[in-house]
Amino acid sequence: MIKVTAENYSIIKETIKSAPTFVYSILDQVIEGTVYADNESLHSLLFQTKSGIYYVYGYSPSEKTVSKLVFFLQESIEQSKRFTLFSSSDDWNAKIEQRLDGHVKKLERYTFSFAINTYNDRERRESLDYEVIKIKQPQIEHCLEFDNQYYDEYWDSTNNFFENGFGFCLQHGDKIISEAVSIFKSHQFAEIDIVTDPNYRGKGLASFIVEKFIDYCLLNDIQPCWDCDINNQASYHLGTKLGFTNPQKYAVYIKS
Repeated sequence: MIKVTAENYSIIKETIKSAPTFVYSILDQVIEGTVYADNESLHSLLFQTKSGIYYVYGYSPSEKTVSKLVFFLQESIEQSKRFTLFSSSDDWNAKIEQRLDGHVKKLERYTFSFAINTYNDRERRESLDYEVIKIKQPQIEHCLEFDNQYYDEYWDSTNNFFENGFGFCLQHGDKIISEAVSIFKSHQFAEIDIVTDPNYRGKGLASFIVEKFIDYCLLNDIQPCWDCDINNQASYHLGTKLGFTNPQKYAVYIKS
């Protein structure tokens, strides 16, 4: 396979109609990543983040691409690194399961479309008895879950997150009780990652903090993105309540 140069990223963006947000993060050079192609026609593509997240794309599975995946999987096993593979179609799923059989486990997730009219028409609380703060280093140092290691993994560094990403948290006194951050972001999209302190659940905090995230997206001409595991009913219902509709199932493969 060949490495695709950054000069061709704009061509790929025009070709791909739908992909995980991290793919656009790579193509916009917001995070570090590599794009491979089976040949110069760019018909079959493999995207790789520095942290070991992959996405395969193409109208039909390419043997060269799958062989490259086998190499990366073996490397991740030998070096105890992450291997998480997103697939773009049932044809790719079948090829992946044939060639990586016994070494990966299949998970299923939903990706949603954002319906701005549904979001704007919903009832919302205008205020809470907690302070809303945009996430900076002091909030990361007292975070619930999204610590410096999190940003190193998904953003290459905390500084890169501050420069190109964003997030908000709710604070009760000195305690952070809910967070919504961009796990990935490109020039056009921002994927939401959220966590709430179990002791504060059932108070509508998750909806409130995600609204702050979405409002920021809309103010800055960014499309918010929502994905979740198919068995995560809480996330599914929260997303649909906030205007995320038309769930589409897709496959993710992790090391078994």
